[in-house]
Amino acid sequence: MKTQSVREQLLEHTLVLIRRRGFNGFSYRDLAELVGVKTSSIHYYFPAKDDLVLEAVKEYSARIAERLRSVDSSLSPAAQAEGYLNFLRTAACGDQICLAGMLSTETLCLPESVHAELKAFYRMNENWLMGLIERAQKDYGKVYPVTARALAQVIYGALQNGLIVARLFGAPERLESAADLLMASVSE
Repeated sequence: MKTQSVREQLLEHTLVLIRRRGFNGFSYRDLAELVGVKTSSIHYYFPAKDDLVLEAVKEYSARIAERLRSVDSSLSPAAQAEGYLNFLRTAACGDQICLAGMLSTETLCLPESVHAELKAFYRMNENWLMGLIERAQKDYGKVYPVTARALAQVIYGALQNGLIVARLFGAPERLESAADLLMASVSE
């Protein structure tokens, strides 16, 4: 197994820290202790915390984009949605939530460059969901009271909120209402 570089270790630990504590919930000192380096070493790779968080959002987005690309598009919309929900259900059971959802709650503390990446992340997920909804419309003759885009935005917002509320209540089942909405939208 390949050993991670210091930069890779910093990003990995940052991903976990943000998903657990948010942007303001950790410092370079916390990160330095986890990686076993001096804070000055972190500044070498990421001059400011904003730079570190921007790279973390890009990395997280790339991983989720790869996960979305790996979903077998020959499966039914419902089967694809179940695969999508499995990752979220795992997150709802742990001590980490979606990085983009966590950072979105702290938007006033973040630079515009991070806002842009977060917006792109949301759009990526909404567009993927919209594709499922449009396919269900075509395959099953489904009719919705709103556009597929609007429904995808509502569902994705509900899923993000479900993760936050599941964490607050310590009850992963709090995600299921949003999951049910998605499944009802894409099932035959």
